[in-house]
Amino acid sequence: MATPRKSAQQLAAREKARAKAREMTERHERLIEMAAEFFEQQEQADQVRAEAQRKADAILARAETDAEAAVLGSARTVKAMLDSGAAKSDVAARLGLSGAEVKRLTEMVAAASETIDNVGDEVPNGAEESAEETA
Repeated sequence: MATPRKSAQQLAAREKARAKAREMTERHERLIEMAAEFFEQQEQADQVRAEAQRKADAILARAETDAEAAVLGSARTVKAMLDSGAAKSDVAARLGLSGAEVKRLTEMVAAASETIDNVGDEVPNGAEESAEETA
């Protein structure tokens, strides 16, 4: 049997090298696509977390507002008990509070009343100007 010519061997080797290069290129392209998919999924996860954090912050802010309103309501109840003639020590004992806590709650009611009064006294921006223009 005759040995294949050197040029035929070189041609076969080149074809084999090209096939191997195509295979490696295709594998490389698949890996690039998978990496891109990975980064898209990571970005989506970050967006989901950010949205959840935003919602959680909004819920906590609403809860804090509601809790402050409830505390103010309890402070008004303490003030009403004091206004009805009950002694500060009696109110504190009845509610299981210290005298300092009773004082803090009554001061909270006074501060809230002052805030409401001050808001009612304010004149909206531009209202003074329009009142001057009509006069």
